[in-house]
Amino acid sequence: MEESVNISELEQTSLFNQNVSFNSMELTLPADSPSGKLSVSPMPEISFALSEEERLKLKRVDQNTSQRSVLKDISINVNKKQKEINLSKSAMDVSIDVDEEEVEEEEQSSAMEDSTHVIDIEDTVHEQTCEQSSLVEQLEQSDSSTVIPSLTYFDRQVIELGRRCWPSSMEAQHYTKGCYWSPDGTCLLLPVHQDGMHVMELPLDLYQASGVPESRAVSTLQSAVHIPEGGTVYDCVWYPGMNSQAPETCFWLASRQHEPIHMWDAFNGSLRGSFAGYDEVDEVAAAISLAFSNDGQQIFAGYKRCIKIFDTNRPGRNYVEYGVKFSISCIAQTWEHPQTLTCGNWRGYIQHFDLRISPKQGPLFTLGGHTAGITQLRYANDTSSSGWQLFSGARKCPKLLQWDMRNYKQPLHEFQRTVDTNQRIQFDLQQNWLASGDTNGFLNVWNLQQLNSQCKPKQYALHDDCCNGVSFHPNLPILATSSGQYHFLSGDTAPNATLNGTQEIETEEKEQLPQQQHSDSPTKIFYENAVLLLWCGS
Repeated sequence: MEESVNISELEQTSLFNQNVSFNSMELTLPADSPSGKLSVSPMPEISFALSEEERLKLKRVDQNTSQRSVLKDISINVNKKQKEINLSKSAMDVSIDVDEEEVEEEEQSSAMEDSTHVIDIEDTVHEQTCEQSSLVEQLEQSDSSTVIPSLTYFDRQVIELGRRCWPSSMEAQHYTKGCYWSPDGTCLLLPVHQDGMHVMELPLDLYQASGVPESRAVSTLQSAVHIPEGGTVYDCVWYPGMNSQAPETCFWLASRQHEPIHMWDAFNGSLRGSFAGYDEVDEVAAAISLAFSNDGQQIFAGYKRCIKIFDTNRPGRNYVEYGVKFSISCIAQTWEHPQTLTCGNWRGYIQHFDLRISPKQGPLFTLGGHTAGITQLRYANDTSSSGWQLFSGARKCPKLLQWDMRNYKQPLHEFQRTVDTNQRIQFDLQQNWLASGDTNGFLNVWNLQQLNSQCKPKQYALHDDCCNGVSFHPNLPILATSSGQYHFLSGDTAPNATLNGTQEIETEEKEQLPQQQHSDSPTKIFYENAVLLLWCGS
């Protein structure tokens, strides 16, 4: 006679969008099984519709145990109100009984070779739920013994991996204006004043690197893509879904002086399209700041007195305009509420807008705290803290502020850095680390989980000039920094003077070279305009 499984009746009858609760049950295995009986402990309420994360976890559970192999061989075919369970010959025969009458009928028909049985939809739900409960128990056991390692940052001195320098002249001072890793971590975007934009690839030996020896040779970074157009680059941003294996997603947006927003191809540097914003007299206006929506379907562009919203899939001049009172210098968006935008302006205020209400209603609230114009806003979406944690920085302001946008009466923390110019000094977040440059050339690093009362940073003397750019690699413990700024030269400087961006000249040679006044050799003034790749892991 076939072995059977006794199941208590279900408390709920709906298959979808409801929770299924069940009592304890007893699964009887075949007589030749060494396990005997397996009792399954009851679970309070298990949702039938699992989330994507739960489904991925369930796929990773080991399916080689005898109990799982029994349930795995059961295939359920649903046809309106009736379902049939076809069991393979190699698996044990299982019959599911709903009540005692059906059990007796099954015993009388023991001569049947085919072990098929018609069951109700509630029984199907219950069997699937039992299978899920077994998977959850195994998953909990496997998770208790599995520890996922996390990246370690700044546990020792950083190691230089790569470098690139730009020489300058009095007529054209080439200095960097920040650095931006692509979302997939394959390349680095670097705007250079009066030298367009450069895209440099990550060295091949670092893609799968778990550690770097100090004896590694410093790589010379070369431009894989160079956009040689001149003009001041106001802002640039990568497409958030960028993936090098899908070429159609590899592009970035850039806003330049007297130009519309351009979409540049990251493979060949071609112009894919333009997003043109117009002012009151129907002339092209340059966007001051740029940001993608979280899903990448919309482009938020900040202008002098409005925010223009473009559709990423429709280049041109079609946009929705949201009026504001001040120039929008930077934009950020939280994952918690994608219908809202947080914007900074040159007046030193941070304003939070709800795009669903009329612009006449104004911002939901306004934050102060900075002494000059806001240069960067960043939500801590990729850290362990809440998605409402906002970080803000400003020009000529020595403070980096951390806000909780759910209680914005005052900032949570103040991080001190040196910012003596109007230049944008970039900061970045990775896991529990906050990193920022300053105008003295230092890299300042804070561990957000080990803050003291004064929030003092760990400092690294990396550059001989202003450290204006900081960007964490999305997957590896690699940090990119950039340096340089505009220098006002005195009137007695030779017209053929060269501003050479390098660190390889010794200090004694630096002191001697400006004193040379030979007519056949130009005077050299050493400023650093460079980008560095640094290994900051273990």
